[in-house]
Amino acid sequence: MLISTTRAFTFKCSPSSFKSFSWSHMDSKPKTVVQYAFMSSASRSPPREACVNDPGNGSISLQEWQGWGTTSSVPAMVTKIVEELKALETDIDAQMTFGGSGGKLQGYFKVQEDKKHRATYQALCDSEKKLQFFSARQIACRLLGSRGYLCQKCWLPLEDCMCSRVIACNLWHGMRFWLYMHPKDFLRQNNTGKLLWQVFGIEAATLCLYGIAEHEEIMWSTFKDAGKNNVCCLYPNKNAISKSVQDAFGQESSADQKCRLTMTNGDKTMNFILIDGTWSNSNAMFSRLKFASFT
Repeated sequence: MLISTTRAFTFKCSPSSFKSFSWSHMDSKPKTVVQYAFMSSASRSPPREACVNDPGNGSISLQEWQGWGTTSSVPAMVTKIVEELKALETDIDAQMTFGGSGGKLQGYFKVQEDKKHRATYQALCDSEKKLQFFSARQIACRLLGSRGYLCQKCWLPLEDCMCSRVIACNLWHGMRFWLYMHPKDFLRQNNTGKLLWQVFGIEAATLCLYGIAEHEEIMWSTFKDAGKNNVCCLYPNKNAISKSVQDAFGQESSADQKCRLTMTNGDKTMNFILIDGTWSNSNAMFSRLKFASFT
């Protein structure tokens, strides 16, 4: 893997600031064995119908929500949209069904829900509210469509669960990862970012969903407390100078290594933001990070 330790930019994080490093990338990125496994599982998943009209399924419990890899409370907007989806079932006398590998609505219910949610979205004049509605709807549908179908830990179909093959280990106590994920990547079977908290745990690798206020507020608050020198955003930059991992970190002096290894829990944790989304979606997410740093 090629990386660059060239600083792409430095910007403030409300009210503190955080810095970003970048790594170079190729236009056609090679896929790992794990990615091939995920793609294979997703591609062979047949269309299905997932009934969510059972008693007690009209809401997302805290236990269910946190089971998918988060430590936050259930987002209020997600709860509201789930309730609206259930109410629509009654109004149009049509059952909510899902199909495929992305928790997508299907059939007559989908047609009617599309009309309703598009009207709701257009009626919102504030761009922030539009983003929150879009993100919450994506997540609500994926949560309902994945019930009883995907493993909550590895996000693969239950028959393909790979949790028993994952070996957990501790992340160095001086580091914390923040996986800033686009809602369209949430519960995607071929998403590999989820491996971070499967391996290191949800406290060391924290999921933050783009456009979900409860998640983003936790992240912004943590960065504010950490200070500008303890937050880095890792983001691809093809104009950065490329270095191998060994070139970047292999020349560290023995004194520096000893200093790193003897850090105590009282020292500030280094926070690394990892953006998880397509190239087009990640641009919007990166812009949001920069905007938040100045507000």
